[in-house]
Amino acid sequence: MSRTKVIHSSPQDIEQAFYEALEAADLEALMDLWADDEHVVCIHPGGPRVEGYHDVRDSWKEILSAGALQIRVVPVHRVEGVMVSVHNLVEQVMMSSSRGEPHVVQVNATNVYHKGPNGWKIVMHHASPAMDTEELAEDDLSEFDPQPTLH
Repeated sequence: MSRTKVIHSSPQDIEQAFYEALEAADLEALMDLWADDEHVVCIHPGGPRVEGYHDVRDSWKEILSAGALQIRVVPVHRVEGVMVSVHNLVEQVMMSSSRGEPHVVQVNATNVYHKGPNGWKIVMHHASPAMDTEELAEDDLSEFDPQPTLH
C-alpha cells in the first residue's frame, strides 16, 4: 500500500511531523520529510557527518531499530525566510540508565528546512550533546512515559 505524500505548508508543520515520526519510530514517515537530494546532511550526537538521502536514511534506520524516541522539544531561536528556515532548539530525550532508571539527556539541535515545489522539506539536522546541561527538576520527567523504550 502506498503512502500519501503530505505537503507541509510551514516549517513548524514539518518540524512537528519530524518529531512525531521519531516518537513513532516510523522510518518511512520520517524520510518523507527529507528532501530527496544528495546534499542533505544529518549529524547525530557524537556521530560523523552523514550526507545524501540514502546515507541519512540508513543512519535513521539504525537509530530507530532500537525503538521509538521520546523527545520533548524546547524552541530556542528561529530564523525564517521565504524559502529557508533555521530552527535552533533543545531536545530533551528520555533515556534509561544501565539500572533501568529514566533520565533526560539534553541535546542541542539545529534543523534547516527548505521550501520547494513540494512544500517544506528537511535539508539538515545537526544534533550534539548539550555541554552545559542543567539538572532537570523531577517534574520535567512527568511528560514522559514512565516505561520508555529507547536506545
